Amino acid sequence: MDWTNSKSGGGFSFSNSKPSSGLSFQTTTTTNPSGGFSLQTTTTTTTTSATKSTKNANDMDVDVPSAYLSLKTGNATTTTTTTRSTGAYTSYGSLDNNVSEYQASARVVEKHLQDKTDLATNLTQALEALEELCAVRAKQQGRGQGMEGAGDYNEWHSESCTYLLLNMLFRDQEDKPTLDDGRSADVVSDKDLIDRLKNSDPQFKHHLTVKAWLQEIAPSFNQTIMKKNYGAASIISAKPAFSFQPSSQLASPSQKGGYQDPDALTRDGTKLSEQNQSAERELLKTVWEHVRRGHMQDAKEACVKAGEHWRAESIGGGEFYTELPEFSGLDTGRPHGPQGNKSRSLWKGTCYALASDTSADQYERAIYGALSGDVNTVLPICGGWEDHAWVQYNALVENMIEAQLSKYRRGDPCSELPLPKVQVDEARDVFAAIDSSDRPELGLLSEDMFFRIQKSIILGQSGQLLAQLAKEARLSYNMGRPLHAHKQRFLAHLVLFLRLKGQNVPKEDGDYFVKSYTDYLISEKMYGIAPLYASYLPRDLQVETCSAFLKTYNGKSADREKQVAILRKYGVDVHRVLVATVDQLLENSKKEIERATDFVSSLQTSIQESTSKQEREVVRILEWLSFDPSGRVECLKRSNSIMRKYLARGRLSPAFALFNTLPEDIEKAVDGVTTPEQIALSTEHMYYQDFFGVRVLYEDWLEVMQSKPTADAPGSEIMKWEADAKTKANDAAEEIEKLLKSKWLSSSLLPNDEARNKELLHIRQVYISELVMNLHKVYFESRFVDPAYLGKSLTMVNLVAGTSWSLHKELQESKRLQELLDQVRLSSLELLRAGKSPLA
Repeated sequence: MDWTNSKSGGGFSFSNSKPSSGLSFQTTTTTNPSGGFSLQTTTTTTTTSATKSTKNANDMDVDVPSAYLSLKTGNATTTTTTTRSTGAYTSYGSLDNNVSEYQASARVVEKHLQDKTDLATNLTQALEALEELCAVRAKQQGRGQGMEGAGDYNEWHSESCTYLLLNMLFRDQEDKPTLDDGRSADVVSDKDLIDRLKNSDPQFKHHLTVKAWLQEIAPSFNQTIMKKNYGAASIISAKPAFSFQPSSQLASPSQKGGYQDPDALTRDGTKLSEQNQSAERELLKTVWEHVRRGHMQDAKEACVKAGEHWRAESIGGGEFYTELPEFSGLDTGRPHGPQGNKSRSLWKGTCYALASDTSADQYERAIYGALSGDVNTVLPICGGWEDHAWVQYNALVENMIEAQLSKYRRGDPCSELPLPKVQVDEARDVFAAIDSSDRPELGLLSEDMFFRIQKSIILGQSGQLLAQLAKEARLSYNMGRPLHAHKQRFLAHLVLFLRLKGQNVPKEDGDYFVKSYTDYLISEKMYGIAPLYASYLPRDLQVETCSAFLKTYNGKSADREKQVAILRKYGVDVHRVLVATVDQLLENSKKEIERATDFVSSLQTSIQESTSKQEREVVRILEWLSFDPSGRVECLKRSNSIMRKYLARGRLSPAFALFNTLPEDIEKAVDGVTTPEQIALSTEHMYYQDFFGVRVLYEDWLEVMQSKPTADAPGSEIMKWEADAKTKANDAAEEIEKLLKSKWLSSSLLPNDEARNKELLHIRQVYISELVMNLHKVYFESRFVDPAYLGKSLTMVNLVAGTSWSLHKELQESKRLQELLDQVRLSSLELLRAGKSPLA
């Protein structure tokens, strides 16, 4: 500092100038007629960046996002300091209330965790994004702007803090130690010794990271800085107030009772005025809050703003001693030469002595207690568990620093100014001290899930805790109290992060949380993001989970296909999922599929008759398999099975509807395959195709026959109808005979599938008999459009009686042989009536 003194009227003036990058002060002091002095100050503060690189109490660099909102009232400056930034992370919808936290979280996972090429970077970015998302949601909840049922402020804040902890620890693990320069410990600086400790001792590095995290998550606070008024009434005492007069004009204390130093307050019990006491108290609170956050430079600046430069210097002795090189010939503006405190331990001993003064303000004691690494003098002003943990970690870190420095005889400790005795040797001791605290606000921590998780992460016990939490969640679920959706979401993401980082997560318990969250998304019909989380499950659980929600999805065909595409996008085993979905739906529809009907009347109904809602639902089940090219064989197998059930019960219309929903080329699913089973599948399907083709032609003929014009209709209309009826009759009769002469269904039998064979033989028996009766009807009733058909209705018995196709056996088994003989008798009588011999 450059101090200039000029005597004027018994007083003096001084000015202090700093570069424009920091703070500039210009102060003038003149004698006051009342016997005191007046102080005029102009303060200019440069803009502070949103993210400041500050140094904490042990001089370790920490990046701390900060925002300052300055409000001036009179001679007091109130600044709201926010430790953590909550910027607009709009790319994930964090500020858009139309985007739920579930969708926003899924976007983060999809963008950063699906790509495994640069896992470290992706993990960092994902954790930062979720931390930001939760911080913004917490802010919205604090303002009452959050979405209904989206959790309260504390949950969002705690979740954000947990992501920050994971990110800092993960990055800490990724940081590679710097190479030792090989210099002897005798010649390196104190700072180099501590840097070496950080590189060589993972525990020390871990403790530093946790301490830095505890500093970052400290809540925002309002800093109020008031300058003291040094007028005559500024000190309540039997003696005159401070008299900042030139030393040559000051009488001794015994003469005037005034003092030039602030120590008079503690040395002689002198008291400040109420206004100055308030200013002192606010300053100490502000300095403490900065120290608690590791913002030592901000703490010193607060002292300077309050005009207490001496206090700024008294708290600034924690910087490690080092010597920075000077670059010759270059004016870089960078500091060089000796830096820091070579007698750091002595300074800490002084701080501890000040903290031990019971007459001092509790915030002042806490400030110097924290700087010295003490615990007992700091705890009285601590609030939540984060404050308590920080005090303990601060003591732990300082103790390890002192051990490192004293190992090499550094720091100049003094027996007259001892350092505090620390009872914390490891992280476990920190939480043991918190658990044993008699503070009521700490007694409920064992019930707070986020505290338990943060503690387990710090102690490296996340696997054990997840197992315990899973046990508690299962018990709660069984009692009808499932875990809150907010916690389900967080625990699922926690499992993902820990697993991707290679942490020990119990397989069954980790899967439980991911599956529970996925099930919740399904229950809320968030089908677009549920498959993303299902993809992180083992294959069997993937199938179970995804098939469970596809069973409930009743969208249009295009929507279903789109949903399958989403499954495929996230790497889910689509084939197994679709097969499982279809099988479960078919099992659920078993009663409907096997429902009995009036068999005789059902055979007489049109195959194109509209189906019931239940039948349509069954028919659509197999649609799922049509979206998977590799699932065609499975689709064919199941469609044939359902077809057998329908046809065996005479339910032609749902059977035909099912057939029409299948891909046209489904029989090609077995192209190039020579196994008897798959060939039989394809052959069976083709036989059904033949049957439905014949049935359609038969029903077309029936429709024409039922539309016969009346006798008084125009001749042209009658001729047109006759031609149409003859064509339809010819087409139907030709195809029916062709099918009857084939090995319809009999060549699809398999030697080792007795149940299937039995179904096929029954269906053949029923429908071969029905087709024989249909053929006779076509011939007999078409005799009016072509007399030759009457003869064919009689001679067709040769087809039935022949040994080549054994059709008579099917009629005999179905008990319809006599029915055919009765129809043939009618044909014979009609021939006799026409003057023709039935035997001709």
